[in-house]
Amino acid sequence: MFVTAIKGSSVRGMPSSATESCFDVALWFVEQARFEDSYLQAQKLQRMLWLAQGHYAATYHGRKLMPATFVARSLGPIEPNVYRAFELGRPEMPDVEPPPEVVDFLQRLWGRFGHHSTDHLSKLVRAHRIYVLAANMGEETEIPFDDIAKFFLAERKEKPKTVIRSEDGREWKKWTPRTVK
Repeated sequence: MFVTAIKGSSVRGMPSSATESCFDVALWFVEQARFEDSYLQAQKLQRMLWLAQGHYAATYHGRKLMPATFVARSLGPIEPNVYRAFELGRPEMPDVEPPPEVVDFLQRLWGRFGHHSTDHLSKLVRAHRIYVLAANMGEETEIPFDDIAKFFLAERKEKPKTVIRSEDGREWKKWTPRTVK
């Protein structure tokens, strides 16, 4: 049986990705750091890729941000293709601007995690249950995308909602008008 994939579709239940390559996302992070006069360490780039893939899946109902494979290593999950390509620094390849909705997502993710140190992000992701399970199976164990998506979606649902309080301690509640019958 021959199956042709159409961009934006999914084949056999596998979600299509929002970008054509994991390098598009990696280069976006590198350029974002450079724009802020910062250097993005290789391990921090790997943590940002992991968080981006997981949070994108949780936000967009299981859709992949990028066609990427993550494996468990002692320092945390990595995307081995990006790791190899960036081993000696930024590879010589053209920047491909991700779609606007992806750029918006990446900017929000960078705003949430980009200011953290590599050590902080490594501790954060090494505590993810899905990574721990893979790491316990051995170095270089592949972490299936479906498991990543389920983990991040469950993590999002488990987080308690933020309660906003006034100065005197009263809880603020959203006002909704009543309907008149």
